[in-house]
Amino acid sequence: MVDIEQLKSHIRDEVGACQQRLREFRQQLESRKQDLCLLQRNIEEWVDALGLEDIDRRYDEQTHTLEKFDETFELTLQKLTLSFGSCKLHVAPEEQYLHGSRVLLYSSADEDDIKEIIKSEGEYYFTELQFGQKRDLSRYDQLTDVSFYKLLYRWLRT
Repeated sequence: MVDIEQLKSHIRDEVGACQQRLREFRQQLESRKQDLCLLQRNIEEWVDALGLEDIDRRYDEQTHTLEKFDETFELTLQKLTLSFGSCKLHVAPEEQYLHGSRVLLYSSADEDDIKEIIKSEGEYYFTELQFGQKRDLSRYDQLTDVSFYKLLYRWLRT
């Protein structure tokens, strides 16, 4: 027969573990939000480094929800739009961002040319938007100022 005090102790331990899992999950959500903000800041800094004038920036809020632990979690994320005149560049979390942390980078000049951006080992990587495929980091290129400028230049010429 199980000692009642021992059983109570196990229950307390498990409740503590459940509470810790919830705290860690909330921290992961906040971390994903911070990752998105950092990526958007990096892109804004790269655009600023071009020394261009009259580049309009707009942030639009998007509410994302996720069901987990029998709760609904909501997180307000921002979509960045940079206007280069007739060409607008969008940096937006995908609809399922809270599930997969993919960010979409695309231009109004060619909305079929959508890049997905992921963060891995502290760096950002991009590739063509993939649907329903496992992520293979070897198919991604690192997102740097140079690779961003190449993408931007191609979109501006479209």
